Amino acid sequence: MLTLVIADAELELVPKELWNAPDSKSYSKRRTKPLSSLLLDSNYLHHAIDAKYPGESKRRGRPDILHALLLTCQESILNKVGQLELFIHTREDKVIIVNRETRIPRSFNRFSGLIEDMFAKRKIQSGGVTLLEMIDSTLMDFIFSRGMKNVRVFSPTGKKSTVSEAVGDEIATTVVIGGFSEGDFRTKLDDLGKQYSIYPEELTIWTVAMEAICTYERLHGIMQ
Repeated sequence: MLTLVIADAELELVPKELWNAPDSKSYSKRRTKPLSSLLLDSNYLHHAIDAKYPGESKRRGRPDILHALLLTCQESILNKVGQLELFIHTREDKVIIVNRETRIPRSFNRFSGLIEDMFAKRKIQSGGVTLLEMIDSTLMDFIFSRGMKNVRVFSPTGKKSTVSEAVGDEIATTVVIGGFSEGDFRTKLDDLGKQYSIYPEELTIWTVAMEAICTYERLHGIMQ
Protein backbone atom coordinates (compact mmCIF):
# COMPACT_ATOMS: atom_id res chain seq x y z
CA MET A 1 0.00 0.00 0.00
CA LEU A 2 1.29 3.42 -0.97
CA THR A 3 0.02 6.22 1.27
CA LEU A 4 0.24 9.62 -0.37
CA VAL A 5 0.03 12.62 1.94
CA ILE A 6 -0.30 16.09 0.42
CA ALA A 7 1.13 18.55 2.94
CA ASP A 8 0.37 22.27 3.37
CA ALA A 9 -2.15 22.22 0.53
CA GLU A 10 -3.39 25.65 -0.48
CA LEU A 11 -7.05 24.86 0.02
CA GLU A 12 -9.07 27.24 2.18
CA LEU A 13 -12.21 29.33 2.25
CA VAL A 14 -11.97 33.06 1.59
CA PRO A 15 -10.40 34.61 4.75
CA LYS A 16 -12.37 37.32 6.55
CA GLU A 17 -9.55 39.76 5.85
CA LEU A 18 -10.51 39.69 2.17
CA TRP A 19 -14.28 40.01 2.46
CA ASN A 20 -14.35 43.78 1.88
CA ALA A 21 -12.12 43.72 -1.20
CA PRO A 22 -13.87 44.68 -4.46
CA ASP A 23 -12.63 41.49 -6.13
CA SER A 24 -14.15 39.43 -3.34
CA LYS A 25 -17.54 41.08 -3.63
CA SER A 26 -17.55 40.49 -7.39
CA TYR A 27 -16.55 36.87 -6.82
CA SER A 28 -19.39 36.35 -4.35
CA LYS A 29 -21.89 37.87 -6.78
CA ARG A 30 -20.61 35.74 -9.66
CA ARG A 31 -20.87 32.54 -7.61
CA THR A 32 -24.13 33.61 -5.90
CA LYS A 33 -22.77 32.45 -2.55
CA PRO A 34 -21.56 34.28 0.58
CA LEU A 35 -17.79 34.67 0.81
CA SER A 36 -17.77 32.66 4.03
CA SER A 37 -18.62 29.52 2.03
CA LEU A 38 -16.45 30.10 -1.06
CA LEU A 39 -13.04 28.62 -1.81
CA LEU A 40 -10.21 31.10 -2.04
CA ASP A 41 -9.33 31.15 -5.74
CA SER A 42 -6.50 33.33 -7.02
CA ASN A 43 -7.95 33.19 -10.52
CA TYR A 44 -10.57 35.64 -9.25
CA LEU A 45 -8.94 37.11 -6.13
CA HIS A 46 -5.34 37.59 -7.25
CA HIS A 47 -5.28 41.33 -6.54
CA ALA A 48 -7.05 40.97 -3.20
CA ILE A 49 -4.61 38.28 -2.06
CA ASP A 50 -1.61 40.29 -3.24
CA ALA A 51 -2.81 43.40 -1.43
CA LYS A 52 -3.43 41.64 1.89
CA TYR A 53 -0.72 38.98 1.71
CA PRO A 54 2.14 40.45 -0.36
CA GLY A 55 4.09 37.87 -2.33
CA GLU A 56 1.58 35.06 -1.74
CA SER A 57 -0.79 35.55 -4.68
CA LYS A 58 0.96 32.87 -6.76
CA ARG A 59 0.74 30.32 -3.98
CA ARG A 60 -2.46 30.89 -2.00
CA GLY A 61 -5.85 30.22 -3.49
CA ARG A 62 -4.89 27.34 -5.77
CA PRO A 63 -7.68 24.74 -5.58
CA ASP A 64 -7.03 24.08 -9.29
CA ILE A 65 -3.77 22.26 -8.59
CA LEU A 66 -5.51 20.02 -6.04
CA HIS A 67 -8.18 19.30 -8.63
CA ALA A 68 -5.53 18.16 -11.14
CA LEU A 69 -3.79 16.10 -8.47
CA LEU A 70 -6.96 14.31 -7.37
CA LEU A 71 -7.92 13.44 -10.94
CA THR A 72 -4.44 12.06 -11.54
CA CYS A 73 -4.37 9.97 -8.37
CA GLN A 74 -7.91 8.66 -8.49
CA GLU A 75 -7.52 7.52 -12.11
CA SER A 76 -4.18 5.79 -11.48
CA ILE A 77 -3.87 2.02 -11.84
CA LEU A 78 -2.57 1.83 -8.27
CA ASN A 79 -5.81 3.33 -7.02
CA LYS A 80 -7.91 1.06 -9.24
CA VAL A 81 -6.30 -2.03 -7.66
CA GLY A 82 -6.90 -0.67 -4.15
CA GLN A 83 -3.28 0.02 -3.28
CA LEU A 84 -3.37 3.80 -2.89
CA GLU A 85 -4.40 5.88 0.13
CA LEU A 86 -4.70 9.63 -0.25
CA PHE A 87 -4.84 12.32 2.42
CA ILE A 88 -4.68 16.10 2.00
CA HIS A 89 -3.38 18.32 4.80
CA THR A 90 -4.15 22.04 4.42
CA ARG A 91 -2.43 25.19 5.58
CA GLU A 92 -5.13 25.57 8.27
CA ASP A 93 -4.31 22.14 9.78
CA LYS A 94 -7.31 20.34 8.38
CA VAL A 95 -6.92 16.87 6.88
CA ILE A 96 -9.14 15.59 4.09
CA ILE A 97 -9.53 11.81 3.93
CA VAL A 98 -10.22 10.75 0.35
CA ASN A 99 -12.02 7.45 -0.24
CA ARG A 100 -10.48 5.67 -3.23
CA GLU A 101 -14.00 5.16 -4.62
CA THR A 102 -14.56 8.89 -4.84
CA ARG A 103 -15.14 10.11 -8.38
CA ILE A 104 -13.72 13.60 -8.62
CA PRO A 105 -15.73 15.85 -10.99
CA ARG A 106 -13.77 16.66 -14.14
CA SER A 107 -15.33 20.10 -14.25
CA PHE A 108 -13.41 22.48 -12.01
CA ASN A 109 -16.58 24.42 -11.15
CA ARG A 110 -18.30 21.25 -9.96
CA PHE A 111 -15.17 20.29 -8.03
CA SER A 112 -15.16 23.68 -6.28
CA GLY A 113 -18.79 23.22 -5.30
CA LEU A 114 -18.05 19.75 -3.94
CA ILE A 115 -15.15 20.95 -1.79
CA GLU A 116 -17.13 23.93 -0.52
CA ASP A 117 -19.89 21.50 0.44
CA MET A 118 -17.33 19.40 2.30
CA PHE A 119 -16.07 22.45 4.22
CA ALA A 120 -19.65 23.13 5.30
CA LYS A 121 -20.70 19.57 6.18
CA ARG A 122 -17.29 18.05 7.07
CA LYS A 123 -18.37 14.89 5.22
CA ILE A 124 -19.56 14.02 1.74
CA GLN A 125 -21.51 10.76 1.71
CA SER A 126 -23.30 8.73 -0.91
CA GLY A 127 -25.19 5.48 -0.38
CA GLY A 128 -23.88 5.22 3.16
CA VAL A 129 -20.27 5.55 2.01
CA THR A 130 -18.13 8.48 3.16
CA LEU A 131 -16.37 9.75 0.05
CA LEU A 132 -14.63 12.77 1.60
CA GLU A 133 -14.15 13.63 5.25
CA MET A 134 -12.43 16.62 6.82
CA ILE A 135 -10.98 16.54 10.33
CA ASP A 136 -8.90 18.98 12.37
CA SER A 137 -5.32 17.80 12.82
CA THR A 138 -1.76 18.88 12.36
CA LEU A 139 0.22 16.95 9.78
CA MET A 140 2.52 15.34 12.36
CA ASP A 141 -0.34 14.30 14.67
CA PHE A 142 -2.27 12.77 11.79
CA ILE A 143 0.65 10.75 10.46
CA PHE A 144 1.60 9.46 13.90
CA SER A 145 -2.01 8.69 14.87
CA ARG A 146 -2.41 6.58 11.74
CA GLY A 147 0.80 4.68 12.39
CA MET A 148 2.06 5.43 8.90
CA LYS A 149 5.24 3.54 8.10
CA ASN A 150 8.40 4.29 6.14
CA VAL A 151 7.64 8.01 5.78
CA ARG A 152 9.56 9.65 2.95
CA VAL A 153 9.34 13.36 2.17
CA PHE A 154 9.78 14.70 -1.37
CA SER A 155 11.37 18.12 -0.92
CA PRO A 156 13.49 20.40 -3.13
CA THR A 157 15.98 20.66 -0.25
CA GLY A 158 16.24 16.90 0.29
CA LYS A 159 18.93 14.45 -0.79
CA LYS A 160 19.38 14.32 -4.57
CA SER A 161 18.14 10.90 -5.62
CA THR A 162 16.32 8.82 -8.21
CA VAL A 163 12.57 8.37 -7.84
CA SER A 164 13.14 4.67 -7.10
CA GLU A 165 15.45 5.52 -4.22
CA ALA A 166 13.04 8.14 -2.93
CA VAL A 167 10.05 5.76 -2.97
CA GLY A 168 12.03 2.81 -1.62
CA ASP A 169 11.16 -0.88 -1.83
CA GLU A 170 9.01 -1.30 1.30
CA ILE A 171 5.45 -2.44 0.59
CA ALA A 172 3.99 -0.14 3.26
CA THR A 173 5.30 3.26 2.21
CA THR A 174 4.21 6.80 2.95
CA VAL A 175 5.22 9.59 0.58
CA VAL A 176 4.72 13.23 1.59
CA ILE A 177 4.65 15.87 -1.15
CA GLY A 178 3.85 19.58 -1.06
CA GLY A 179 0.37 20.78 -1.99
CA PHE A 180 1.44 24.18 -3.30
CA SER A 181 2.54 25.67 -6.61
CA GLU A 182 5.85 27.16 -5.49
CA GLY A 183 8.12 27.53 -2.48
CA ASP A 184 8.69 25.09 0.35
CA PHE A 185 6.74 23.51 3.20
CA ARG A 186 5.30 25.73 5.92
CA THR A 187 5.18 22.78 8.31
CA LYS A 188 8.45 21.68 9.86
CA LEU A 189 9.11 18.15 8.60
CA ASP A 190 12.63 17.47 9.92
CA ASP A 191 11.46 14.82 12.39
CA LEU A 192 9.02 13.14 10.02
CA GLY A 193 11.29 11.07 7.79
CA LYS A 194 14.07 11.12 5.23
CA GLN A 195 13.84 13.86 2.62
CA TYR A 196 14.55 13.38 -1.09
CA SER A 197 14.80 15.68 -4.09
CA ILE A 198 13.94 13.88 -7.35
CA TYR A 199 14.55 16.70 -9.84
CA PRO A 200 16.65 19.89 -9.92
CA GLU A 201 13.69 22.09 -10.93
CA GLU A 202 10.25 22.63 -9.43
CA LEU A 203 7.61 20.17 -10.64
CA THR A 204 3.82 20.33 -10.49
CA ILE A 205 2.36 18.39 -7.60
CA TRP A 206 0.49 16.03 -9.93
CA THR A 207 3.73 15.25 -11.76
CA VAL A 208 5.48 14.39 -8.49
CA ALA A 209 2.53 12.29 -7.37
CA MET A 210 2.39 10.34 -10.63
CA GLU A 211 6.16 9.73 -10.58
CA ALA A 212 5.81 8.26 -7.09
CA ILE A 213 2.76 6.19 -8.02
CA CYS A 214 4.21 4.78 -11.26
CA THR A 215 7.52 4.00 -9.58
CA TYR A 216 5.74 2.15 -6.77
CA GLU A 217 3.72 0.20 -9.35
CA ARG A 218 6.88 -0.91 -11.14
CA LEU A 219 8.85 -1.72 -7.98
CA HIS A 220 6.08 -3.98 -6.70
CA GLY A 221 5.12 -5.65 -9.96
CA ILE A 222 1.72 -3.98 -10.32
CA MET A 223 2.82 -2.66 -13.70
CA GLN A 224 5.77 -3.83 -15.79
